[in-house]
Amino acid sequence: MTLEQVAATLSRKPEGLRMALLKPKEAWAREMNDRKVYIGRRMYFQTKDVAALLDGDLAIGEKSNEANRHSGN
Repeated sequence: MTLEQVAATLSRKPEGLRMALLKPKEAWAREMNDRKVYIGRRMYFQTKDVAALLDGDLAIGEKSNEANRHSGN
């Protein structure tokens, strides 16, 4: 997802989301920064990471890999 798509999903303005990610003060912003991907100059986020953020399932401090997510089960 592009930054603009994530901003629309989170009901934020793209520039506001960009600023929240630029100087992250909250755990969700730091975690999303760790998970963003650049292709060229464009910033993208995986849909599963945005969904996890919305569901409250974003594993703070863990990388976005299924082995880490399910290792405690």
